Amino acid sequence: MKTDFKTLKYLSLISQVGLIMAIPIFGSVFLGHWIDTKVGTNGIFLIVFILMGIYVAFRNLFVIILKKSDFGKKDKHR
Repeated sequence: MKTDFKTLKYLSLISQVGLIMAIPIFGSVFLGHWIDTKVGTNGIFLIVFILMGIYVAFRNLFVIILKKSDFGKKDKHR
């Protein structure tokens, strides 16, 4: 039985993308809520940290896309 490594490669990429999107967003929600409860504000830190988490998640996605594609690489034939 031959293992299809291409399928496993794509499954690992999909799971990696899911994790790099979810962890910063959920982490920022928990951190923002925790700071709001400690400081006593009404959600200011939650909003700020959610926006920062979304930015970090999409930045990570952009970096992964550039690494996996040929877009960021120089042309070797020139």
